[in-house]
Amino acid sequence: MKIEKINDNQIKFLLTNEDLQEREIKLSELAQGSEKAQAFFRDIMTEAMLDCGFDATNTPLMIEAMPVTMDTVMIIVSKVTKDVDIDKTLSLTPKSLEDRKYNIGDIKIFKEEKESYASEEKDIYIYSFKTLEDIISLASRLEYNASNMIYKYQDRYFLTLEKQDSFNTNIENVISEYGQKHISNIISKCYLDEHGEIIIKNDALKILSSI
Repeated sequence: MKIEKINDNQIKFLLTNEDLQEREIKLSELAQGSEKAQAFFRDIMTEAMLDCGFDATNTPLMIEAMPVTMDTVMIIVSKVTKDVDIDKTLSLTPKSLEDRKYNIGDIKIFKEEKESYASEEKDIYIYSFKTLEDIISLASRLEYNASNMIYKYQDRYFLTLEKQDSFNTNIENVISEYGQKHISNIISKCYLDEHGEIIIKNDALKILSSI
């Protein structure tokens, strides 16, 4: 994780796929106010204070999360001005660090509120492949019933899959023989929607298995 202090009121975090896996946290969980999300937020704010002197004690904050690449997500934390209705913020009460209190004021994607990934219930898996032939080979071995799509982005092919009930480690192992797993959440899918080219929109694996 990289931390950069933008100014006295803003700080930026760059999180990679490895950072998220190491902390066992999904970006979507930040908006849900779970204990895991609170602990994650306290940890990164503590690092920001220790490394950059960014003190947000008893200060309401706004979080903006946006993808930079397929494997890197940028989180910008801003101190909320007096114009924001603090009554609508979510209070996070740490159990350590002198009982510091942080408030999350709002969460936005791509600096717009057209996507509410916090309310997204479906798990998403995203893999990239060097060639379309790799996905065709995979499709011949894998019967997948949930929604799946194929995009092309920067000379690679990306397969997005909504989680089906039978999705397990064996399926992941088969897919990993052909492709590379990426940060898998609604933000990454929005990134592909924004920057990638849709090759097959519906039932991609089923279509390719018949080739």
